[in-house]
Amino acid sequence: MGLTAAPARADAPGPLDPSARMLRGDDASESYGIYVELESGHRIAQQFLLTNAGPGEHSAVALGHLVEPGRAPFRYENGRREGRWTLSDDRLYFDIAASHLDLHRPEGELRITKDVIEIFVHFDFAPGDFDARVPAAHLPPDYHVDLLAVGAPARARLRAPWMEKDLVTEGRVWLHHTWTKREESELLARRIDVVGHANGTSFYGLFLDGEKSLSQAWVASRVACDGMIESRINVPDRWRDSEGVRAGQPESEYPLPTGLEFSRGGETGRITLGREWLRFDPLSVIPQPFRWFIRRTSKPRQVWADATIGGTLFAAPETPSLPNAGEAESGCTSKRETETETAERSVTGVASITFLNPFDRR
Repeated sequence: MGLTAAPARADAPGPLDPSARMLRGDDASESYGIYVELESGHRIAQQFLLTNAGPGEHSAVALGHLVEPGRAPFRYENGRREGRWTLSDDRLYFDIAASHLDLHRPEGELRITKDVIEIFVHFDFAPGDFDARVPAAHLPPDYHVDLLAVGAPARARLRAPWMEKDLVTEGRVWLHHTWTKREESELLARRIDVVGHANGTSFYGLFLDGEKSLSQAWVASRVACDGMIESRINVPDRWRDSEGVRAGQPESEYPLPTGLEFSRGGETGRITLGREWLRFDPLSVIPQPFRWFIRRTSKPRQVWADATIGGTLFAAPETPSLPNAGEAESGCTSKRETETETAERSVTGVASITFLNPFDRR
């Protein structure tokens, strides 16, 4: 049986709404996760968080890391209570001190204007680009995830403390928006976001472990072929950690697996995790007493690592398959497999593993 595919926005007549939901309720929160991969070798891991934890509502936090090969990650952050940060009337522009996020189409922007670092990233956010809503059946109750950009082309200008002049480069952006009225640590034990790009194919995978036997996976790919963009969503029936846990980890309570495996029918896929390049406590930026309120139920960690996405796929004729390593972008239609043919596929990328609590508390 071949992997079935559906249009990226089968449940939405147009582009998804990226605006902030500004939820009410003591446990409500929402976040925008942004990952930027640049041709210069730099990486940007960025999050904008709105939370009602602690006194008041709608406290805003922006936390990011700029990673340059051969250097330790450079961290920058801003946090403000409600009334001390700005949101546009249409809820598409965030101004949290020196951290800014603009989600107006057709071009989104991440802008950091601190004294010690400047980051300007413009990315294509056009109606014709790929976006998708993760089906409710594959998420915990009252938990919502919109995938707003998958490997969207980006232009960037950077200036870090060690740089003598501005660095101008290009790259790609992945962007997802999550919101819930419930306490996230009650819904999830672990969330894994995997992104990748190679030879015209961009990949996104979401893998969830829940407190009540929830184990779900959702995979999307975006293939550029001869000037055309073809987007598909694939939902694996099963997924699990690869056997074994990486030895010599700095924090055994937050173990990084060696990889993931997912399957549907006769098809299999695997994500192999490589070098860990970022590990941090996402709550450390949140000021007291808000941090104390959150830590009563959640002691999270976030870990980033290199990843290789691959597998043997029995592709249905209408389903674009992942490209072979080194395969050219053009002519991919003629290179697809028939339903009886298999091919080994490989896409390089990164994985973000968010632990809501130490694993020994599950």
